[in-house]
Amino acid sequence: MRDDLIKNCYISSFDIEDSSLKHLMIIGTKCLIDNKLQRNVYVDNNRLKDELIYFNFYESKPQYSDVLNVLLPLILSNTNIQKSEEEVLALIQKYVRYLKKEQYLFDYILASVLYNSLIHNLIDNKDMEYEEILQSIKEKVIGLQIELDKTSMIKFQMARIKAIQVIDNYIDLKICDYEENEIITNLLNVIYDIYMEDREVINDGLLSIKKSILSILSADANLNIDNIDFISSMAMYITKLRKYSINKSSYNTSSDPRSLINLNKGDTIVDPILNKIQVISKDFCDNVLRISIKSKSGQYTFSFKRV
Repeated sequence: MRDDLIKNCYISSFDIEDSSLKHLMIIGTKCLIDNKLQRNVYVDNNRLKDELIYFNFYESKPQYSDVLNVLLPLILSNTNIQKSEEEVLALIQKYVRYLKKEQYLFDYILASVLYNSLIHNLIDNKDMEYEEILQSIKEKVIGLQIELDKTSMIKFQMARIKAIQVIDNYIDLKICDYEENEIITNLLNVIYDIYMEDREVINDGLLSIKKSILSILSADANLNIDNIDFISSMAMYITKLRKYSINKSSYNTSSDPRSLINLNKGDTIVDPILNKIQVISKDFCDNVLRISIKSKSGQYTFSFKRV
């Protein structure tokens, strides 16, 4: 039963249009390593680095700040909420740097703790009430301990106080509209909408979060989404990671997407990042070389500008 819930939550997160977030969630899944000895699942940072280098050539970064579902594969694959939180905090800081959102670092840290707590609590007990949920995530914010230099710690404590005040407002049903770059408020808005009064979200990042939560509570996953067979197989992979039955090895190589430039249409190779791929097309126009390749995870078009 819990495996089905996990799989539905994962699949539902892909029930959106934005390909950039979907690709980042796939990347997040591919970079997970199960550690049976430590009883946790963590991110292979060497692989993540190369995956994001590839991403830069075939996709654009999300145009919104509500990207918390890049964490969802990591959250779902861990069974222990505290170990999950530790890994989530490390990963979100990498994404903050990658997406160049450093001015919102502490909001992302706090929102990640909230989201990790929310997902784990609902998986354990989907019958939690609205106020109970908010009180629970508020306690997580209050109890969060991180190491920072003195200046950064002052800024973090200010962000923490603000977050607690916002959570208190939502407990009292004093809500705000969705707004760009209000990462914590927007997450609380999603929770409010699910439990109290449904409203329309402002971007696919929030829609992905909303559908993930709804799938845990009651809704079945939409199986009529793009590349459903692959997404379903990745959802199954998440459940196996939770049981530490993959025993995945670390990524110990390095790769460069520019090696694809030497391929021709029809060529088939095994790429360190994309696995078995076939070149579907290759053309040069307006000083840009575009190479479309097909893999098990989907079709990608890499763009290489002539320097």
